[in-house]
Amino acid sequence: MTTLLNSKSFPRISIKWLRSPWAIVVSVLLGAYIGSVHPGVAQQLQPLGSLYLGLLKMCVLPILLSAISNSIGRLMRSHDARRYVRRIVLIFPLALLIVSGIATSIAAVAGPGRNLTASTLESLGVLINQSGIDLEIALNGPLEVEEGNAIGELVVDIVPENIFSALSEGQTLQVLLFAIIFGVSLGLIRTQSTNALFDILDSVYRSFNQVIHWLTYLLPIGLFSLLAYQLSEIGVEVLVSMVDFVVVMLGISLVIYLLGTLVIWQRSGRSFGQVLTAIKDPTILALATSSSLACLPAAISSLSEDLGFDRQTTDLVTPLTITLCRFGSVAYFGAAALFVVQLYQKEMGLSTLLTILVGAILAGMATSGVTGILTLTMLGLVLDPLRLPLEAVLVLFIAIDPLMDPLRTLGIVHTGMATTAAIAAPQTIVQPQADPIIAPQ
Repeated sequence: MTTLLNSKSFPRISIKWLRSPWAIVVSVLLGAYIGSVHPGVAQQLQPLGSLYLGLLKMCVLPILLSAISNSIGRLMRSHDARRYVRRIVLIFPLALLIVSGIATSIAAVAGPGRNLTASTLESLGVLINQSGIDLEIALNGPLEVEEGNAIGELVVDIVPENIFSALSEGQTLQVLLFAIIFGVSLGLIRTQSTNALFDILDSVYRSFNQVIHWLTYLLPIGLFSLLAYQLSEIGVEVLVSMVDFVVVMLGISLVIYLLGTLVIWQRSGRSFGQVLTAIKDPTILALATSSSLACLPAAISSLSEDLGFDRQTTDLVTPLTITLCRFGSVAYFGAAALFVVQLYQKEMGLSTLLTILVGAILAGMATSGVTGILTLTMLGLVLDPLRLPLEAVLVLFIAIDPLMDPLRTLGIVHTGMATTAAIAAPQTIVQPQADPIIAPQ
């Protein structure tokens, strides 16, 4: 038997196949089949999917706290970075607002969540009621939700009265604010003892990142279980509503990519063709790997070596933009929140739009260090102030995530490069002067 298994006539099946796009496609198709054709079997798979989602959520806060505190702390301790603090403080929020504004505006105009059929709304309403949320969807009118001052609640809720309570209760925004404040104060303390703390934070980040890496091998199983169970509750017809959202998200990503390319072109002083050639490798890597950290060396090399930006600045600012700003996630959350608002026919006033605009930025920053399905859980940070449920729509975003994850990564990497170009100064190219020609006497 062992000989047969080791025979060259049998192809070797590598465990790495579980991380390939084909494994995700197979799991989605199987989940859709089981959930729609064999709902009884799908119901029995529910604990397996819940277990996988719980393992992913377990890693959120440790990665968030360690990655952001470490990045900001090291920035504050760098002497060279102090020259760029003003630019960073100005350009980072401005870039985040622009990206969030573009995504929110396009989604508001395109309306991917509008005009859904009554059967789809009815199926979704059944899922909400079964999830334990006391909420019903009106088929002939807007969703009735409890109104409140969403922006005021968002500002108040972001301040942690007790950081240990915030950690135990999973209050991600409160942990995010604490991580920023803690990182700044830690970076201003210049003692040997803080060096050890930086090493500990880095070890925590690497450890939980390794756990996430292991869990990616189980992603097809977790996605299959979650999708099958949720489809057994809501039906396949609900997924049709996501087609418009995918198209709108593609348009948003294209607009942001072109705008970032124009910024790099204007700041570098090179020809547009040279810029396109220089950003080719980071773009391909982002779409192929869906890992912003894997694209970091190529992004730095493109900015400094190919486009001539100051190497010291790109080494410092590029990792910070990719770690903190998370532009791709910000755009995604802005569009996704508008989709849910339109899905439930909630009135879109100025307060709602401002809440989505700011909430998408905060939720995007809260995804620091994480990718994939774990990113989707942060959408609740935008929907909670609007009193809209995440549970009922999470499966929809999970189903299309194999398409959306590369777009989010591309937004993070490419817009991060554009932000770095806006902060860094291009190196001056000095042309060698020819020796003067002395005419013979």
